[in-house]
Amino acid sequence: MFETINVNGVLGPAEAAAVSPLDRGFLFGDSVYETIRTYGGRPFMLREHLVRLRRSADLLEIPFDRAPVEVEPEIHRTIEAAGCAETAIRVVLTRGRGPLGYAPDECGPPTVVIHARPCPEIPGSWLSEGVDVAIVDVTRNARTSLDPAIKSSNLLNNFLAWRAARRLGAYDPILLNASGRMTEEASSNLFVIRKEHLLTPPAADGLLEGITRGLVLELARGDGLDTSEASLRADDLRSADEAFLTSTLKGILPIRRCDGWPIRHGRPGPITRRLTALFEARVQAETNTGSAPGSIRR
Repeated sequence: MFETINVNGVLGPAEAAAVSPLDRGFLFGDSVYETIRTYGGRPFMLREHLVRLRRSADLLEIPFDRAPVEVEPEIHRTIEAAGCAETAIRVVLTRGRGPLGYAPDECGPPTVVIHARPCPEIPGSWLSEGVDVAIVDVTRNARTSLDPAIKSSNLLNNFLAWRAARRLGAYDPILLNASGRMTEEASSNLFVIRKEHLLTPPAADGLLEGITRGLVLELARGDGLDTSEASLRADDLRSADEAFLTSTLKGILPIRRCDGWPIRHGRPGPITRRLTALFEARVQAETNTGSAPGSIRR
């Protein structure tokens, strides 16, 4: 079947899936989500993703425990039904149906949508050579506006930044906050390496703390690398020795150019390659599979 959608426990092809037009997720983006992927058919870091899903729901006061189905078993059931070699899973939890208007009192129960599809393939050239990014003029949402710590389905800010980057011929945008500090990409976290020191923006500057970001910091510290969560400006990226981005679907993806200018030599450096090897070893240890990050086999 491959692309499969599960709505409140009802499985079917994407074209048959439906939610109510009165669902708050549709009306207001009043929902939260997680993206998970498999290696060797096994969801990677599933527990961490589910913990964050619940935390995001709690921050929006969406009653996770009132969902009509148990999320974790339905994830496994949807993966099995999709039958992909490697699966990308998007889990969405909305406040559910309700009357028009902002008051949430009569809404619910929550809606659970689980979308399974073949995991996007990461081209080998991206892994060996890196991708281009651009500093865009779309400012990251302030934490006092829509806290990026909430993995909300309201992604218009991210979409506008992504569109701006594509107009510049870049793969991904770098969003700055109102103070001119770097935050993250449209769907990835950012790391830079300067003088063998691994740096990444702190959550306080306005970003979502990615699951892969946290794992990379853990692996780097365990391997003896100097790491810091520190405020960074655009020039810190442009003058970096190495740089890469991280996400669930991308793993570790090197950056070769920013705003058209190469990052140092314009190819992945030794620390990026070292962390990639550590990441791949963790994947293999947890999933006991021979599939490489970013691969998809049919």
